[in-house]
Amino acid sequence: MAKKEIFSRLNLKDYNKELEMILEEKDFSSQVKNLLLSMFYKLEIGYKDYVIVKRDSPSKEAFLESLMYIIKEKCDEIELIKPNIDKPDEKKFYISERKISCYQNEAVLLHAILELGEKNFIISEEEIIKAPIQIMLRNGYELDTKEALTNFDGWAWNSNLDKDDDTDYYLIYELLRIIMGNNFMYDWKRDRRNNTDYLGQVKNKSKEFYEAVCKYCVVRMSKNTEGKKFINHELKNIKTQFQRMEEKNEFLREKYEEKNFYSSKVKEIDELLNDNEKLRQEFSKRNTKLAETEKIFSISDLEEIIQDERTETVKKMENVNNILQPKNYLRKMQKLQEDIDLIESSNVKKVTDDILNDKLIKLQLVFIEYLKKKLSNIETKKDMFELIYSFRYYLFLPIYINGEAIEVKKIPEIKDEIEKLENKIITKACKLKTLTIVNQDINYNAKIIQKIINTKTIELSNICVMFSKMEKEIQIEIYDDEVLDRVENIKKDKEKDFRIKFGRKIKLFT
Repeated sequence: MAKKEIFSRLNLKDYNKELEMILEEKDFSSQVKNLLLSMFYKLEIGYKDYVIVKRDSPSKEAFLESLMYIIKEKCDEIELIKPNIDKPDEKKFYISERKISCYQNEAVLLHAILELGEKNFIISEEEIIKAPIQIMLRNGYELDTKEALTNFDGWAWNSNLDKDDDTDYYLIYELLRIIMGNNFMYDWKRDRRNNTDYLGQVKNKSKEFYEAVCKYCVVRMSKNTEGKKFINHELKNIKTQFQRMEEKNEFLREKYEEKNFYSSKVKEIDELLNDNEKLRQEFSKRNTKLAETEKIFSISDLEEIIQDERTETVKKMENVNNILQPKNYLRKMQKLQEDIDLIESSNVKKVTDDILNDKLIKLQLVFIEYLKKKLSNIETKKDMFELIYSFRYYLFLPIYINGEAIEVKKIPEIKDEIEKLENKIITKACKLKTLTIVNQDINYNAKIIQKIINTKTIELSNICVMFSKMEKEIQIEIYDDEVLDRVENIKKDKEKDFRIKFGRKIKLFT
């Protein structure tokens, strides 16, 4: 049953009642029910700030509705477990079929519910990087969504992620979301049809970013023995396939034979579906081979099964037809060569934390270059405003490097590039009149505004500032609307070039 058939549009004033109606049908303990109610309450309180800070996010109604759907349709049991004092690094939750076992903590429960839900992120079976990319997307999505509870409490924006969270995947997911947009990521997550080449769209948007992400995810997966075996096995397969395709005549002969086989199979299926006697014989034949619990219930059920088999066979035949077309043949050869080059250039022989950190930093440098190009094409105040929000959100993303928590903007290897981009953003924002020009000198003006907008004030348009002259410095009082947020000082310079009045509060964003 489709989600829209299960729920009417969620009325936020009555979300508690909606949840209680679902919980009445579940055999959850009172502790579990209270924990769920507390989780939803905290989400409702913090989500308004989550949407403001991240901008391009699902509505609160859609978000809460999707969680209720998972609880209603995917979860039969929630068991609360106690932390193991002797094993502090032990997982905080476990998922089995339709069951959650987790600590008595709202954020942990939310993460478990998200993992229980469907996260398709369809990638073509032919892609060697399917598994490593899907691992990143699915883990990143869970942490992206969990953030609504962990980082926003209705008062402030924090940067809270556990050490055992996959913060590298979370960071990559957020960069991908900024580049491609939330709607794109949402469609990719929920799409089951496998008709859309989402990964190809990422590549078309930024080939450099696509390659950096692929290389990182391949190396990350290769860090453990099983992952490395998988990557090497897939690499061996595509090399074999490439070598077969190089022997063009033999390859085409095999493909024509394969096409004829599928064509004959479709013909047999059609004859079977159009002959009631043959259908009854097939029904008996199949059921004699099946266990009691797996037996086909009726002839009409068998017809559905056979029709599905026909659809799958036609799809395989179409794939063969596609590869037989000269342009597609050459394109396939090129794709295989690109995959081989990508894996071999990823250097997966011996993966260390230093190698992973280096690749993650290079990936961010590629992202920064993408933002530079995007900045150069911005022409409106609104687009500039949204870019500032996205960039500000990126700066405060938390990540663990060598076991230590650090915000992106403080990573030494990219700090200088971030500052250069921030100055470019500020300068263009002033030209577009998105930001108030404080000082005529471009560089000094950027330094001043940089101090102001490096803030976790939820709503940037609420920022007000007041400048005061001191003996050797300019004092900047920074307000969140009427509330003093903090005070910054900057070396007094270009005094005659100030364009604002000292001692008077002004809006930073115009």
